[in-house]
Amino acid sequence: MAEPFRLDGRVTLVTGAGSARGIGRAVAAAYAGAGARVALADVDGDGARRNAADLGGGALGLEMDVADQASVAAAAAEVRQRLGRIEILVCSAGITRSTAFWDITPEEFDRVMAVNVRGTFLCLREVVPDMRAGGWGRVVMLGSQAGKQGGGVFGATHYATSKAALRGLCQGAARELGPLGITCNVIAPGMVDTEIMVTGGATPELRDEIAERVTATAPIRRIASPEDIAAAALYLASAEAGYVTGEVLDVNGGAYFD
Repeated sequence: MAEPFRLDGRVTLVTGAGSARGIGRAVAAAYAGAGARVALADVDGDGARRNAADLGGGALGLEMDVADQASVAAAAAEVRQRLGRIEILVCSAGITRSTAFWDITPEEFDRVMAVNVRGTFLCLREVVPDMRAGGWGRVVMLGSQAGKQGGGVFGATHYATSKAALRGLCQGAARELGPLGITCNVIAPGMVDTEIMVTGGATPELRDEIAERVTATAPIRRIASPEDIAAAALYLASAEAGYVTGEVLDVNGGAYFD
């Protein structure tokens, strides 16, 4: 019997893969371990290249701003030139903010939406022709528990709005792309131990409070690691998940906050 969840030779683009302790890097590592040819992209190009070098095996690191169409197109073109037609897309790039609703400026709202929603749309739009040409594709978007509950874990209203929007984008795309052999799904993590907790503006006190709530109330009494999310992403990219599309997969240890 063949080993399950293999991605041998599949060309994969993972966005948001420049952090040393992030979901994108963990997904890229899991995919590379399953035999995929992996490109790691991030607005932090140095970080993406460092992570690619750590993976070895011909992994490619790229600078890419997902909110900029020209940047997305240029990075995708390099992936095609260096690795081949893109068959798997993982949209892990995202930003979060903990700003109270009454303090959110239109500029901050637009920025969160630009990265989290427009960026996902631009990347998907760019790679769909590759997937159509091959009659096969996998798209995995990184949502959040906040998108199903209006926040309540870390991100505030604009973050929750952006992650809720990914569900509509995913399910709309799943309906249109399914007949072409392309699946599209969202992973909705709860609290994950990544650097976004720091860059998103959480104070040490807030991080400790969230961690305490998770470990005290979730049936699996710990915060997720990036590798927990990567394992779900590996399944969704595999042949074994070929009949799963339009799904929002909760990966949160059973933690549902009121």
